[in-house]
Amino acid sequence: MAIEIEKSRCSGCSYCMLGCPAKAIKIQIDKDAWPIIDADLCTECGECLYLCPNNVFSAAWLEAIPVELEPNYDVIVIGAGIGGLMTAAGLAQAGKKVVVLEQLGFIGGKYTHITYDDYAITTAAWTCPGPKSRVGKLCTKLDAPIQWVTIHDVKSRGEHWVLTKDGRRFASTDEAQEALVGGARGMSKVYQWIADMYDPAVSYPNDMTAREYIEQYFPGNEAYVKYVETIITYCFASQTVDTFSANETKRAIVDALEQMAVWGTAIGGTAAIVKGLEWVIRFHGGEIVTRTKVESILLNAGTAVGVRLKDGRTIKASVVVHDAGIKRLIQLVGEENLPKEYVAHLRQAVPAVVAALILGLNEALLGREHSLLHTMGWERTLNSYAPTFFDPKLAPAGKHMLDVFWVMQPPYDLKHELEIVRAQLTEIFPNFEEAVELQVPMFFRGGWTAEMAHRLGQSGDQRLDPVSPIPGLYLVGYDCIGYGMAGDIIPHGVEKALYMILGDPRYKAEDEKKSSRIVKKAKSVLFKAMAISQKLKR
Repeated sequence: MAIEIEKSRCSGCSYCMLGCPAKAIKIQIDKDAWPIIDADLCTECGECLYLCPNNVFSAAWLEAIPVELEPNYDVIVIGAGIGGLMTAAGLAQAGKKVVVLEQLGFIGGKYTHITYDDYAITTAAWTCPGPKSRVGKLCTKLDAPIQWVTIHDVKSRGEHWVLTKDGRRFASTDEAQEALVGGARGMSKVYQWIADMYDPAVSYPNDMTAREYIEQYFPGNEAYVKYVETIITYCFASQTVDTFSANETKRAIVDALEQMAVWGTAIGGTAAIVKGLEWVIRFHGGEIVTRTKVESILLNAGTAVGVRLKDGRTIKASVVVHDAGIKRLIQLVGEENLPKEYVAHLRQAVPAVVAALILGLNEALLGREHSLLHTMGWERTLNSYAPTFFDPKLAPAGKHMLDVFWVMQPPYDLKHELEIVRAQLTEIFPNFEEAVELQVPMFFRGGWTAEMAHRLGQSGDQRLDPVSPIPGLYLVGYDCIGYGMAGDIIPHGVEKALYMILGDPRYKAEDEKKSSRIVKKAKSVLFKAMAISQKLKR
């Protein structure tokens, strides 16, 4: 009997290829992508069934033996993504009897890596921005054993390298901004703008776009609009300045400024964060079970009371936490059990259609001074990160990595997308072909894989509240309330869910605290002073 492959379900994420122990799977890339199994190499281990988030592979005789579970828990967490793990860690730490149910064979979801030829290949997230990021601070609060390396531990600040199609190469964001806004007087406007961002008393209508916000300070400066789009809206949310909101821009840039002061990563990459959270859960008696698919969320009189598994078993709990994306939420609960306006809101979500090219290199293409690369004005806007800048052990000894991400454009011809980006990288790096030893294309589109960067309303308060319309059911993950830098918005929803479930004041939102508002107001005043000082320069 052969393993069946449902090609139409494949998004091209390459997880199956990366995780196949026998290296029997290759990804065929044409207009679309799909896996091909080499029958001569395949050992029928069944691993592929639990590597694919879209359930492309099926073989009933290779399915995992059900893991023994207790009939009752305090909390069931559906999905072992970073949101589900952080929530489970907080609940277990508080003494709750917790089980995390994950359908895949690994935990971390889109926030970990799969080792392939000794390279740490991300499953989607570049990196955690460091110990002062929202993820970093919550992990510290949860006592997760994670070691960090930051710009204070290396000899370079790991600056952003900004390249424009017309040949300009800026060695830092400061250098790029000063050139694009017209020197010292232009930078005065930049500082005025940042002062506005920090001021907690200033907010804008939800329908005001990032473009409109930028043009309030830099009217007619399309080059600077493109710069902000490249560095912020594309990089953080896979959105344009016309789909990203003013409020979201304000908060994302403040997050970036705060975190870049101690920019860095966990030693071991995002997988180390996942391991740290796993340790907290297990240390406090929680369970994490993989290869276990939830079929539905059980309701009693409209209240969540547990789950039914694919194998037919039912597990009861007084609280259910969902970390499996918007589409799965509707499937698991049943559309008929959700308010019509809520379902309509969920279906308004616009998923990002993004791609990545993960490169294994025999030399550091960004050199020793840069950890990030951004391209402006090219056919594709590339935002790239070098994981080995901070942690060389994420690649084989003496090798390097560069993770290149971009937003794809209609009609989403995957082969053509790769051709465009490879040509662009060859133009940027004349020695590209000689430097590259490994290329892993990854595509995130369609269902589960594309929900990492969807758009559900433009501002944090328009995203889903972790408190769902169903009593006892909470939502966490990228689709939940928050704002700021990419996956670093996830702790917003997690902490709100923990606060609602536990009533623990430790999890009250930082941004709502009076002390936080005072600090931000003080920084707003400081940037106003810097603006005046810059304006006086000649």
